[in-house]
Amino acid sequence: MLAWLLRGLLLGQALALTGLFYTYLGFGWVAGAAASVLAFLVLQGLVLALAYVVSQLYASPRPPGIGPLTGAAIFQEYCGFLAFFSAIQPFERLFMGPDAVGRLPTGQRPVLLVHGYMCNRGYWWWFRSALRARGHAVATISLETPFTDIEEMAQQLDRRIESLIEETGADMVLLVTHSMGGLVARTYLRRFGSSRIARFITLGGPHQGTVVATFGLGRNARQMEPDNDWLAELNRNWSPPVPTLSVWSTGDQIIAPQDSSRLPHTAERVFPAIGHLALAIEPDVFEAVASELAS
Repeated sequence: MLAWLLRGLLLGQALALTGLFYTYLGFGWVAGAAASVLAFLVLQGLVLALAYVVSQLYASPRPPGIGPLTGAAIFQEYCGFLAFFSAIQPFERLFMGPDAVGRLPTGQRPVLLVHGYMCNRGYWWWFRSALRARGHAVATISLETPFTDIEEMAQQLDRRIESLIEETGADMVLLVTHSMGGLVARTYLRRFGSSRIARFITLGGPHQGTVVATFGLGRNARQMEPDNDWLAELNRNWSPPVPTLSVWSTGDQIIAPQDSSRLPHTAERVFPAIGHLALAIEPDVFEAVASELAS
């Protein structure tokens, strides 16, 4: 569903911008097309800039030894934003292909990648390929609909885990999540237990909420707002039931304050400057995850 929604948004923006420059401003076809592309790039930059402004207003203190936000990190996030939402996720079937893993040798466990808010399995395009190159069997999931209750998404995750275990013959899976996917995984662990999960890694999870969720649509956005009752219940007496690692960045423009990704009694890796989407395309983050999976 999300892919259709993103394609519709892209088409709507293209028609609106073309109509503006060609019909109302009198541009020729070539000039109008060029102006439309430029305007599109500027609009995406403004959306991203707004997120950075909000996140800096609510920024958490940087841990000792962690550097500040950089222009290079912002540009990396901008490029990732364009790639994910203008190409990869709208056409995730073309980029991702089949997700079949097949039977695995005895003792090998598959990695299941769980995306975040307003994303689909296409978010893991590079990350899945990099993990497979390291010899991991990797599967994904697209949580539907984009705006539904996280409790419902946890049920979808349960069904995907069971089907993956049946497909591979493995006894357990390794969960790697991004953003809201971390809350989906924790909800799964609370409701269905940890017997199927060997390890849990969360990237940029809004575990204590994020003020940016105030601008989001849907029940799941309300569940990610700070201090809401649902999130308070999820966090009550949290203790990781399986080996868990929280990876987060002081440059995250979606999780604000950034240290909302912290979980009590949980190991963590903190990176400087990296944007929210870039967590899945940053080599240093990938190495941290690969090392954790190998352990």
